[in-house]
Amino acid sequence: MRNFSFLPIVLLLFGNLTLGQDNSISEFDLYGCWIMERFTQENEPNKRVYISCGISDKQNTVKNSGIVFRAYNKCVFPVLIQDAICPILYKSVEGTWTYDKESGIVEVFYPKDFKKGFWDAVNKEQSELEIRNPRMKMKFKIVGLENGKLEIEKVTPDMVYN
Repeated sequence: MRNFSFLPIVLLLFGNLTLGQDNSISEFDLYGCWIMERFTQENEPNKRVYISCGISDKQNTVKNSGIVFRAYNKCVFPVLIQDAICPILYKSVEGTWTYDKESGIVEVFYPKDFKKGFWDAVNKEQSELEIRNPRMKMKFKIVGLENGKLEIEKVTPDMVYN
């Protein structure tokens, strides 16, 4: 009987230890290269999975969808550059990013001077529009991070996620 009296105490301590663990995702967990996994029919429309570039299979990823999160809120991602010679050309640019650990929200911004001439012309023609500088590329909420896979949920439906 005496051996069984310790069982509830052990179960209580084990329960407190597992419930008390902090499973939150830190900014450091996001550092590195991530590339989007191909969308499948079973995926929800506003959820995506990014895989660590080190373990990704090129045949299961979306071309030009990579992003590298770096320290000091810097990131690198490909953008479509329209050119008269080559109308579809991707170029890597260095933007900025923020991460709110409490909400799990990540915001990725274009560089301040990205397509400056174009946006200056838009501002001149339509001065009533308020265009943020730097402009946001995407905003998403982190749903989970496990085994080198980052599951996200789109927060803004009008953003491009590739």
